[in-house]
Amino acid sequence: MRRDLTDAFLRALKPPASGRLELWDSRVRGLCFRITAAGAAAWTVRGRTADGRHTRVTLGTYPALGLSEARRAALDTLASLQRGADPVAEKRQARAKRAAERAEPSVAERLAQWQDAKRARWSDRHADEVARLAARDIAPRLGKRPLRLTTRADWVALIEAKARTAPAAAALLYRVASAFLNHAEAAGWIDAPILPRKGAATLAPPPRPRERTLTDDELRLLWQASAAEAPKPRAFVRLLILTAAREAEVAGLRAGEVDLAAGRWHLPAIRTKNGRALTVPLGDLALAELRAVWPVDDPPETHCLLGRLSSSPLSGFSKLKARLDARMAALAERAGLPVPAPWRFHDLRRTARSGMARLGVPNDHAEAALNHISGRPALARVYDRHDYQREAIAALTTWQAFVAGLVGDGAEVVALAERRRATLVDAG
Repeated sequence: MRRDLTDAFLRALKPPASGRLELWDSRVRGLCFRITAAGAAAWTVRGRTADGRHTRVTLGTYPALGLSEARRAALDTLASLQRGADPVAEKRQARAKRAAERAEPSVAERLAQWQDAKRARWSDRHADEVARLAARDIAPRLGKRPLRLTTRADWVALIEAKARTAPAAAALLYRVASAFLNHAEAAGWIDAPILPRKGAATLAPPPRPRERTLTDDELRLLWQASAAEAPKPRAFVRLLILTAAREAEVAGLRAGEVDLAAGRWHLPAIRTKNGRALTVPLGDLALAELRAVWPVDDPPETHCLLGRLSSSPLSGFSKLKARLDARMAALAERAGLPVPAPWRFHDLRRTARSGMARLGVPNDHAEAALNHISGRPALARVYDRHDYQREAIAALTTWQAFVAGLVGDGAEVVALAERRRATLVDAG
């Protein structure tokens, strides 16, 4: 049915009892008003493509698209058809493209596949770190996107956003993202490299290495400050000082790793940063701390000695550190010593390493004591296959003996400072 459509006519038009009613506009050839029994109304236009094929294009719904707008849209569409456009085919292609994109594995799916492929070669610590970064930093921004359709700009924006708030974490995020995308290229998941091969220096330069070490007086202050803690956090702090181990390694100390009779802590490869097992000597001070937290009943090997629960490692590092800082400051003021500058638990490793050098421990032996690989030249690592376990034990034994002499009977720093002042008075 063709007629001169008007706004008044369309407003008064009633839906058909069933099916669909089509009204053709007499002013614009091919413009059609459709209304269904449910009252849904829309505009379409029918015409021919440049190659002569009939086609029908939906312009929009009524009343959102009024009569005058529908006529203009119809004329524009008919003109574009004559110029070679085909809106129906374009919509069909767009739907097919969206369907293909939905079928493409997402960033989150590919991240999971990458982690599964690499997990056997990673230490537990590194695997946990990668999983945490993927879940916290990558998945929220890019996880649902098809990996193949992500761009360099997407990944650069991700890393730059992290660098603005946490530069050190951004450097780690870059390394993880770069390793993942390199694997993706090698596996054929993407067609070309996404991140620049040497982009870390520009996008996420590593922070300057920390140089902070604790002085002998500060170690005494820390030892005495830890005395006010409950046995488990106290043991954590003192074992960090004595063993030069990493925080996570000490916090997750398990009963099955400790041989009290032999005075040894056998740190397994799966719990170290570099995936290398290490045997740590336990002198009298370390054994005293461990005996204070050892369960009365013989614990299972997986029992976490320092955690609030036997199944989980010690936590709450920030609150513990704040308590220690406050006590150390108070003790320093009482003793007439400078209040310690800000420090971190990880600085205790550097303190031990520097202390071993001061005590004459050879460089290779001290590096082995910290379970470092990077401290040895690459060529030496290729040809020198000695594990340096004995030397590491000797180095840590030397360090622990020094600490024992340093802290003395309870490391009473105030009394020590008073003795120093008395000596100065006598000398005067």
